[in-house]
Amino acid sequence: MKHWLAIYDIRNEKRLRKIAKIIESYGERVQKSVFEIIASEKTINCLRSKIRRIMKKEDFVVYFDICEKDWYKQIKHGHHKFKVMEEKEFYVL
Repeated sequence: MKHWLAIYDIRNEKRLRKIAKIIESYGERVQKSVFEIIASEKTINCLRSKIRRIMKKEDFVVYFDICEKDWYKQIKHGHHKFKVMEEKEFYVL
């Protein structure tokens, strides 16, 4: 399993809600348009495929593959309750 950041800028409110809901099913929202995800490359490719079907030319989503060493270097500040993410299993039917 790998650690990922998914960051998006979606120009239409309806598409934004759909895309956010999909990404939220894979990871943890840490800011309005930023998600932390623990998943395999195969799972991220499945997520990307789902997102691409909804996106339009003016939208974008960026996926950052973060190595475990760097992932654990993160320092979080603020009032948000940060929790340790658990690995999730996904099945493609």
